[in-house]
Amino acid sequence: MKKIQRRHLILALAVAVLAIVCGVKIWEYAAHQKKYEEMPSTVAVETTAETTTVPETEPETEPTFEADYYREIDFKSLKEKNEDVVAWIYIPGTKPEVNYPILWKENDNEYYLRRDIDRRQGSYDGVFMDGDDSADLSEQQILFYGHHMKNRTMFTQICDLKEEDAFKEHRTLYLYTPDHTYALRTMACLYTDSSPEKRKVKFADQMEFDAYVNEMTKRCSFREIPEGGIEQMFALVTCSYEFNDARTILYCYEVDAEGNPVRKKDAEENASSDASESSASGENGESAAEETKSN
Repeated sequence: MKKIQRRHLILALAVAVLAIVCGVKIWEYAAHQKKYEEMPSTVAVETTAETTTVPETEPETEPTFEADYYREIDFKSLKEKNEDVVAWIYIPGTKPEVNYPILWKENDNEYYLRRDIDRRQGSYDGVFMDGDDSADLSEQQILFYGHHMKNRTMFTQICDLKEEDAFKEHRTLYLYTPDHTYALRTMACLYTDSSPEKRKVKFADQMEFDAYVNEMTKRCSFREIPEGGIEQMFALVTCSYEFNDARTILYCYEVDAEGNPVRKKDAEENASSDASESSASGENGESAAEETKSN
């Protein structure tokens, strides 16, 4: 009888502990969701007169991006919260959404490893850019790190994209910075080791970079490296559990509105064209103002 009572007591204690653990996990998830929902992060395109309408153009001559490309991020408020915010990453269709600010400290990958945007120590709610990269995202490989969480937040869902069907369902990511929006197309997703080679950001020339891209992605059976190669690669990295100290990496590259890889020369020409149009607009405005004044 005493043995039965003891078993019942042990069972009751186990159930109580399980309930507490589940309750804590639910609370942590709710707190995580609430924090990012309340963060002064975005100005939705539907609520701003200047951004509600995607430019009306003929698709045959001037293709446009999806509406998410035109989303506005409130970097002013984010930087008031933490000046180390350099970008925002969003993967449409993920649940819960991969939709986070990106933090960065030069030459330091330890500070935000266990800190969030509030610099709270011991927190795993932070996504950060490799300290060897530059704040302006000018290196040839840009690396972002996010934790693999049991509640499927942060970068956990990147591990799902190792499966080809899931990979095909999430081909587009958006990376927002104060100066530019990147439409990123997924190229490969695989698990690998955490060797220092994976963090290489500088290359002697395009030939060395092309060889690196091929080497990093060759184990992905469904990889899609565009014909002619790419000039810059973005890597989203999280922990994986295929073996000790494994990593899952999702590789991407920037595309234009037609889905073609963005070339540096094209980007510079577009920037120059935008600057010229802006200058012309300013000159026209000044002329109109002067004419109005003279009248």
